[in-house]
Amino acid sequence: MKILSEGAAVIPGAEFTTTEGTRRFRVPISAAMGAREIAQTVSVYSPGLAPSRRNPLSEETLYILRGSGHCNINGCRYALDPGTAVYLPPASAYQIENTSEEEMEIVSVCCPEEENAEADLTIFERQVDNAPRLTVHESERESIPVSDRTFKYLVNTDTGCKRITQFLGVIPPGRAPMHYHAYEEALYIIEGEGRAHTQSESADFSKGASIYLPRGVRHSLENTGATPIKLLGVFHPSGSPAVAYEDG
Repeated sequence: MKILSEGAAVIPGAEFTTTEGTRRFRVPISAAMGAREIAQTVSVYSPGLAPSRRNPLSEETLYILRGSGHCNINGCRYALDPGTAVYLPPASAYQIENTSEEEMEIVSVCCPEEENAEADLTIFERQVDNAPRLTVHESERESIPVSDRTFKYLVNTDTGCKRITQFLGVIPPGRAPMHYHAYEEALYIIEGEGRAHTQSESADFSKGASIYLPRGVRHSLENTGATPIKLLGVFHPSGSPAVAYEDG
């Protein structure tokens, strides 16, 4: 992990060191490395049914990187495929099942970081005529241009999320101006490579890396490769990824 100015950090991809049933995971961003209210977990699920979980107080978002299956949320079944985003409201009981032959990989962000998560709950599937909309696929969302970059909202206020915003961003080759945000942000690099700059330091990143940006820290992401960077971002408090401040 490379700590940059004012607590920003670039965390390279690493091995999955913790096991929970069919799930192996690592936690790149958390209070342990200096994050304030946001925690990012990267998990791989072997085929089969993983232990259930519930966050009593926190909102959580998921994004499916690879693999397929479904997620049972409070007894309602939702399909999962690459590009699917999931919103887990506070106190929701959920369980992931990998129904494919390959591993399923998921990036999760919890806000605030949950210290009292519950596991191994009993969840019964039930027939529901009007199940709440808790998933969205990236193909359903419109690309919104911001200068030479684009982003798509995934989990946002229209899915009932109150505290955080989850989005996909695309960065072409080149570098954005130095700027800062009024929110705390956790990024995951899905594709591409580049360099993260803060006021006095820089660090390279590539596919599988995580980037942590505290509130108010001046920074810039540079695409040093020949192809676009695709990244998953989650930030708190909820708002627009297009809002950036270049002065101060």
